[in-house]
Amino acid sequence: MKPLEAVKTFLIREKIHDCSIACALSGGADSICLLACLLEWKQKFQLEVSALHVQHNLRGEESLRDENFCAEFCQKLNIPLKIISVDVKAYQQEKHLSLETSARECRYQAFETCKADFIATAHTASDNLETMLFRLARGTGLKGLCGIPPKRGNYLRPLLASSRQEIETFLLEKNFSYITDSTNLEDDYSRNFIRHHIIPALEQVHSHPEQTAFRMAEILNQEEDFLESSANSAFQECIQPDGSLKNLQNLHPALQRRCIKLFLEQHHLKADSRQILTVQELLAKGGTAELLREKIIAHVSRNILFLESVRTEIPEKILKIGENQIFPEFLVKAELFDRKNSEEFEKIYTMFANSALDYDIIKKSAVLHGRKNGLYLKPLNRPHTVSIKKWLQTQPVAQRNILHCLSDENGLLWVQNLGIAEHAAVTNATKRMLILHVHRINT
Repeated sequence: MKPLEAVKTFLIREKIHDCSIACALSGGADSICLLACLLEWKQKFQLEVSALHVQHNLRGEESLRDENFCAEFCQKLNIPLKIISVDVKAYQQEKHLSLETSARECRYQAFETCKADFIATAHTASDNLETMLFRLARGTGLKGLCGIPPKRGNYLRPLLASSRQEIETFLLEKNFSYITDSTNLEDDYSRNFIRHHIIPALEQVHSHPEQTAFRMAEILNQEEDFLESSANSAFQECIQPDGSLKNLQNLHPALQRRCIKLFLEQHHLKADSRQILTVQELLAKGGTAELLREKIIAHVSRNILFLESVRTEIPEKILKIGENQIFPEFLVKAELFDRKNSEEFEKIYTMFANSALDYDIIKKSAVLHGRKNGLYLKPLNRPHTVSIKKWLQTQPVAQRNILHCLSDENGLLWVQNLGIAEHAAVTNATKRMLILHVHRINT
């Protein structure tokens, strides 16, 4: 689409009017064209147009040439220009990023200092095609194939429907000069290689691949919006009060992946394709998989997906009367009551029956510890012996690795939230009763 028409169509579609726009100006053909088009439509859409040049300080005299060209161009057209100098090399050393990525991040940090309502960047249909091919080569999903978004927050890309050839034709007709970044002529960067070699090969198949890609991106963006909305609805139906997800296996695989992505992001994990596919495979077979080495494990059991921190070894401690601690955030207070004051004894027992043990049945010493494999308990007033591993699956995910257990040489005496062992129950013959309280530190 011709640049003037492309910009007009964009402004109407995105309802951009009565506002200030700062045009990112490098001095290259694309940015000169964008600024010229915004000036053409300035009056019709009531736009306050200015320019913003970021001095990257990467190409010595050539960088200074670019800055001077932009200053002269804006002065000639009476356009306010703001020049911001950034140290890309220093940023690259600090962040350990590629030069290309460092330059981009510095550029957008500079943009953020601008007080205009919108920042307009001169991304074109050619840039969009290069981006889509670059992502395709590296591996991407539907969102990656959608290309560059026409509008993201206060960033506008009004020239996305125009190819580089259409832009250069426009500048020639209007007699506007521009400059060329010498690095654009090299194949050192992946995008330049795509521009110089891949796209010319595509043009042998179809004469206007940029326009084909632009139309495809528009369709894919609509489908992406639909799937994202559907996934959000499905996620809300599957999410449980404890943060786990239930019945994901009933969803279409496309929705499964998106719900998994939302789930991982909710737990502050990087939801890359490898992690998403790892979790998706668990939905079919159940079991566990490590997502973050030695830190996070995904579990699927009984159609429920949940995450757990990798358990570190919790030291066992012999229980003492008073305060005990095996988990950093919790204290276990052990109190001993004698039957001599039978009225108080009965009152205490009534209040804390689920954590009251017959102290005299403990063999040798009682040990406080966390969860372990192979633990079983026959709880008081329950007909069957309980597997602690299976019982934990019914408990909130966040609590499973911080539950306290008490054992002696004959086995489990008490499990927090489950209760006491039948053989450790207080009876009429009990002379000393042990009460256990668990509470967070500083509460």
